[in-house]
Amino acid sequence: MTKSHSNQCQPAIFDRNSRQHLFIEFIQRPGASAGAMSSAMAALAAVESGNVKPVLAFSPALCQLLGYEVEFPDFSLEGVVPATQADLLVWLQAEHRSDLFDVAMAMRSIVDEHFSVQLEQDGFVYHDMRDLTGFVDGIGNPEGDKALAAAVIPEGQPGAGGSFVFGQLWRHDLAAFNELDVSEQENVIGRTKVDAVEFDSERMPADAHVGRTDTDHDGVPQKIWRRSVPFGNSSQHGLYFLAFSCEWQRFDYLLRRMYGMTDDAVRDRLISFSSPQTGSYWFAPTQSMLAGL
Repeated sequence: MTKSHSNQCQPAIFDRNSRQHLFIEFIQRPGASAGAMSSAMAALAAVESGNVKPVLAFSPALCQLLGYEVEFPDFSLEGVVPATQADLLVWLQAEHRSDLFDVAMAMRSIVDEHFSVQLEQDGFVYHDMRDLTGFVDGIGNPEGDKALAAAVIPEGQPGAGGSFVFGQLWRHDLAAFNELDVSEQENVIGRTKVDAVEFDSERMPADAHVGRTDTDHDGVPQKIWRRSVPFGNSSQHGLYFLAFSCEWQRFDYLLRRMYGMTDDAVRDRLISFSSPQTGSYWFAPTQSMLAGL
């Protein structure tokens, strides 16, 4: 993966230094022309963000309206999980919620004429980047050039330099999970809880989450770049799963592995304690693509 890709993609995709997050999923209102939509998205990309790090991503329908040649489907998993395909994702990161609020309001003033809000969800970094279950999250992320190779569409393909994006809000049943002793929790995840050491192949349960999602397909490692963060309060809580990939099919395959929709028919045990509420695919264009709107 060339360094030019890292310069082209929206930099906040790889910037993990902010502890406060905001995810807004928008649905396009009917009737907007391609020209009006392009102007709105250009204005959105030009918002002065200050200390806030934004990422914008568009649905298949919005990509087509904007003239992007990249092709991918609306999210679906044959009705097995909720599919709530949104048209526009705005993801904001900052150190302070005040800054997130200011930028979100500025962006809403631009897009509210053309979009309605499907989901607005804040999130936060929990302790040392752990999920609310207490396990370190995203530890399997590739690093350096391997991260770029996993997350960024390669040269010569439509959308080169951009990324396919998958967003899915999961709601945890922490009461049920916390009833398990730590060793059994570790069997659910496939990793030690305190120091995040992945089990070796002999110890890994067939239905452990790590074993179901750290895998190859036709000899190709199905690596993705995860940027998920926890959300919620003492009443309702979970994880806003956000991931980037060089091909959307990786998301589909990993979900099928989780839900026992592959030849071995093994279901990821983690879904006994967490359930998805939403699901959308998007395309995150390069900085130059956004500048060209």
